[in-house]
Amino acid sequence: MGYDRISALPDSLITQILLHLPTKDSVKTSLLSTRWRNLWLDVPGLDLHSNDFRYSSSAIKTFTDMFLELNRESRLLKFKIKYDECNVYLFGISEWFVTAINRGAQVLDVDTLRCPFYKDFMPSDIYKSKTLVSLKLVNVGLLKPGFVVCLPCLKIMHLEDIQYSDDDGSLIMEKLVSGCPVLEDLTLCRSFDDTLQVVLRVVSQTLKRFCVKSGPGIENDAPGLKCIEFRDDDDGLVAKNLSFLLMVDIDSTLEMKCLHEVLNGVSSVRHLIISQRTLKELYRCLNMEPISKFHNLSRLEVSFSSLLLQVLPNFLEIGPNLKYLTLYLVFSTKIERANLRLTNVPRCLLSTLECVEIKQVTAGEETGFSKKTAIRVAKHKKKIWMEIVRYFLEDSLALKNLILCLTDADITKKLVTFTKRFRRCQTIFR
Repeated sequence: MGYDRISALPDSLITQILLHLPTKDSVKTSLLSTRWRNLWLDVPGLDLHSNDFRYSSSAIKTFTDMFLELNRESRLLKFKIKYDECNVYLFGISEWFVTAINRGAQVLDVDTLRCPFYKDFMPSDIYKSKTLVSLKLVNVGLLKPGFVVCLPCLKIMHLEDIQYSDDDGSLIMEKLVSGCPVLEDLTLCRSFDDTLQVVLRVVSQTLKRFCVKSGPGIENDAPGLKCIEFRDDDDGLVAKNLSFLLMVDIDSTLEMKCLHEVLNGVSSVRHLIISQRTLKELYRCLNMEPISKFHNLSRLEVSFSSLLLQVLPNFLEIGPNLKYLTLYLVFSTKIERANLRLTNVPRCLLSTLECVEIKQVTAGEETGFSKKTAIRVAKHKKKIWMEIVRYFLEDSLALKNLILCLTDADITKKLVTFTKRFRRCQTIFR
């Protein structure tokens, strides 16, 4: 019989391990042995989901009140809850959040599973926690603070579909962000009926990453910002003061003019990530008007459908000094292009590109095909793979590593038929 190393650990360390599990799984460990029977009660945190208490509408209240009462002298490092407002909101759960904050919680994560007609407003105590490091609020309300916000330890903040009590929610946001002197990571997902201004000004001396979804325009006054992510379907996106960024991740269906302005505004980045749906708009943008060269760009991650692969060489011209490329091949269940031949050679292939990693992504279900159709789709994918691999091996003068994330034995065998322009290039399979 193997040695039980976990049980040999001290109780204090075991409870720290259990802190990273959902509470329902932590409770299950009570069945392991007599020693484990009550260890879950000493875990300094709760991670609850109302779906785990379906047998009784009041069970989650009874359980949570019991846990907090038994641990009333202990510090509560984490309080995380996902709940359906239909069976929770009547219980006055705001008291739980106050208790967590007063007991020194470092993590507070509140998520209403469905967007409720009436959103629970968070207690004002969240504006003056001396210990919170991470705050995530989804589908809840924020009151206008009647005092100076002070969250001296908060580094991560995620606000999604928030209802603001004041007619100008931007004022609440401004006070909240300005009261976080060490904030590093901010995610903002707007709801359709919020009261934030069209262009939201983000002022922070410490912010390093900002993710905006469904969003506002951004006027950045965060000189330390290194990374921004756009998850946006709003054609009215405005982005200002973003020239000092190191990384940009765009997954958006912005209209051409807006996308053109955003890309020109971040042309100094070193790391760029572009989704397939963004690339479709960018393809139209490139045909209408060229965008600025990304001379500092060293790492690019981009998703191409087989339909757009023909423009890959022209697209790579935006990064004349590119060193690392991750290419996601997005295959649909339809055969999009019968013949693909890449001929143009961008500057980066001739001088700087050292590593290319190619991965496969399938859009849609591949089930339900007839045997004949399945064979045709497989042949189509193989042709695409072969042409892409041939292109980089035969036309790259500086390529050191070609990483292929596939298991097709036929492609592996045919690799020996390609001529490597750079003899020391290694082909790696993953």
